[in-house]
Amino acid sequence: MEVVVKLRGDLQEKAGTSTIKVPINEDETMDILLMRLSRRHPQVVEAILDPTTGELREYFDILLNGRPIQQIRGIHTKLKHKDEIAISPPVASSV
Repeated sequence: MEVVVKLRGDLQEKAGTSTIKVPINEDETMDILLMRLSRRHPQVVEAILDPTTGELREYFDILLNGRPIQQIRGIHTKLKHKDEIAISPPVASSV
């Protein structure tokens, strides 16, 4: 079983790729996925998670199959085979 993680913006640059396939086990959650991802791409996960709380930084958009994980169960959202996770950093506003 695996999921596909699609990175946008500077996260893509940190990882050196825009798409990462990550193996998962049945009933795995987003927090475990991020832990697995941190082994291969620590800079990506360091940018996504608050180091003091371990929670997602507010300004990142993380979508599971097009739906914000904050509207599901946050980092405790369960994953399934072939799920697609898109992670986007904050967009700078132009003045």
